Amino acid sequence: MKINLKIIGLYILFFFTSCTKESTSNDLELSLLNENIICYSKDSDKDSINIVKYSLKNNSDKIYFVNNLTEQENLSKEAIYNNGLNLLVYDERNIEVKYKNKRYRHQGSEIGDCVNFMIENFHANQARLGNKNSSRYFGLYERNNIFFIHPNETIYFAYILNLNKPTITDEVRQGYVSLDLNKKYYCKLSIASDSSNYKNVLPRDILKTIEANNVKVYNGIIESKNIVPIKVLE
Repeated sequence: MKINLKIIGLYILFFFTSCTKESTSNDLELSLLNENIICYSKDSDKDSINIVKYSLKNNSDKIYFVNNLTEQENLSKEAIYNNGLNLLVYDERNIEVKYKNKRYRHQGSEIGDCVNFMIENFHANQARLGNKNSSRYFGLYERNNIFFIHPNETIYFAYILNLNKPTITDEVRQGYVSLDLNKKYYCKLSIASDSSNYKNVLPRDILKTIEANNVKVYNGIIESKNIVPIKVLE
């Protein structure tokens, strides 16, 4: 029986390629920590603000950098977008709802009054999060957007979100929902990270840290494996 060495060589190459192919799909584990998310129905004039709590765990032996500064269409999802995060909403049939875009426009007569009002609102939101003395840090550095995460490390986050109405701090936010009172909904969270163009958008000190510590910039969408019910109020 003749043995085709070329075919055997291809099988061996395929075997080693399959074994050594790097998989990052389970390296970073995103969890939505709320018991539920609250939203008033589309027929209500009332307002609701959620403190969305979530965590990200690094299950790998690598240091990862999460970079949400992206313009890739395949990493951009239509959702309730806020500060680098996407909240995805589904109905009881497991069908994703349609989102609406709104823009807040302040109608005040003086620009100074508008700026002061935004600052006051920012401090109020940070007080809700328990960050009374950390306004300078949160004002200068969006830790939800770009951060390092080390092997076996779990990082906890929280942010303010209104599902169906814009707030004063949502001027560049996109995506809102109008939900029916007598229907059931649930949500999950996702974070996009882009490794294709990070050298052109990140500051030099972060690039140096990535290079010096052999950090891997994560590429893809990190989606929470758990789902959380949405409680629709009258």
